[in-house]
Amino acid sequence: MDLLASLGLENALPEQSTRLTHPGVISALQTNSSECQLGFNCCLTCGASLLQQQHDRDKSLKKKEIYCKGCNRVKYCSEVCRKVDAEPQQLVDDGGDDDVDEDEGALGHSPVICSLLNLCNDDETAEDNLYNTTTTKNNTTTTTKHNTIQKEEAAKYRVQTERESYPATLFNMLTDGPPWVIENLTRRLRYRKEVRSPDAKGSGSSSGGSERKRRGKRDRQSSSQEETASSSSGLSRELVLHIVGASVDSELWGWDGTTTSYTHNEMLDAYAEASTNVLSYLKNFIDSVDSIRLVFVGPDCPKPTRGSGGGGGDDDEIRVCRLDKSIPGSKTMLHIETHCCNYGEDTTLPDPDAIIFFNPGLSCTDYDWSKALSAASSYESSTPFLITTNTEMEGFADIKCLVDGGYVDPMELPTYILETVDVESPSNNSRYNDDDEEEEDDDEQNKKFFLCENPYAGLRVRQSGTMANDLYVKSRWVMGGLFQRGGDVVKKKKRKTKMVDKSKKKRKGSQEKGSDRKKRRKGGNPALI
Repeated sequence: MDLLASLGLENALPEQSTRLTHPGVISALQTNSSECQLGFNCCLTCGASLLQQQHDRDKSLKKKEIYCKGCNRVKYCSEVCRKVDAEPQQLVDDGGDDDVDEDEGALGHSPVICSLLNLCNDDETAEDNLYNTTTTKNNTTTTTKHNTIQKEEAAKYRVQTERESYPATLFNMLTDGPPWVIENLTRRLRYRKEVRSPDAKGSGSSSGGSERKRRGKRDRQSSSQEETASSSSGLSRELVLHIVGASVDSELWGWDGTTTSYTHNEMLDAYAEASTNVLSYLKNFIDSVDSIRLVFVGPDCPKPTRGSGGGGGDDDEIRVCRLDKSIPGSKTMLHIETHCCNYGEDTTLPDPDAIIFFNPGLSCTDYDWSKALSAASSYESSTPFLITTNTEMEGFADIKCLVDGGYVDPMELPTYILETVDVESPSNNSRYNDDDEEEEDDDEQNKKFFLCENPYAGLRVRQSGTMANDLYVKSRWVMGGLFQRGGDVVKKKKRKTKMVDKSKKKRKGSQEKGSDRKKRRKGGNPALI
């Protein structure tokens, strides 16, 4: 990211910069962690509550909120706390206490953090001007007359890259990921004979249509795998990707489900352009791919009404919106459809070749992803998946949820991830005590799971909603693997996992690799909220 490089950070975003070792902060988090928002309703330095008591009618007794003068996005209870939070870490250490190690790397409200948060003001204004989102918080301390055209254009560019990161990540990580990802996609396509378009399923004779309608989802997939799909068969192949938990504001770029802007739909154009990469790559393995179908599923997807042009005519299809476009430079069609429901509720969805979750927050207690993950792991064959997270720590927490639920095979996880989530499995001891480094390296390379920084993430930096000095970039980390068939069935033999105790480990920057990544502070980053 050029922005980070200009600030002397190379490509290492200071994600966890809120200091948590002050006794007041510890007490506030332990007493009421769900309500405590450091830098918003609690002092960012000492954790003192900034909420006004209803019985406090004396203005002289009311606590005064002190804002940062540079970005106007963080709050303190006093000028003393504001100055302390801006001081370098070594000036606020309290004499060698082990707990201070947790804050190593936490910059506090340094000039770098303040500069990045000030850009959040510009980005929110640019987003409001571009898309009329009305999310601007009016926190900027400068007047609009001082904003240059170059500054405004830079903010618009950062906002646009965040939107473009969805189609870019979706298609490019399928081809740029480890070889087993694209290998699983091509293997499944080679066995496919029938066109799995909802429209094609209803075509043909009436008897054939009724017969296909009676057959279940697994029966259709089993029969397609038993039959050989040769290039001479003349039957179409379709790549189907499920995007789970999709919403209008994120993956769908604000599309409301209508077709009024069909010819100039930016979202449709962006996904069509991004799909050219995976299409070209697939043609190296398969004679032809006739269509790519993107199935967006989630309760926040658009739900059209009758006559809006986005859905079908009966009650079953009234919640489905569709768009179609030819992929540039080819005869392949791109089909986009949205289903306004929870994943697993609609049994008419075409079986997926891959399943993608953008920032689901599997480890967040506010959401329950068990039904969606069970549905994703219910297919006859192990289905490839991509899951993005905002921070690396959040990625490890989501992996723990996948292992605990039995949705992935822990034997496929790299050693450093196993060590971080501390999988309690009898095979772990032999895995960790392997003295042959060459064999261990070969074993690691054959694992069908990865976690890495997402090279296709956007440039927009956002502020955490619970710890004001913490920053994140949407989908900055991405993991991939194969869903283990059975999901809930495997939970009967549930592998108990726990995160490694990090109370005495130092928190390092996100640029660390390998086993060094497990050295993090206690608790997950709340950037999702």
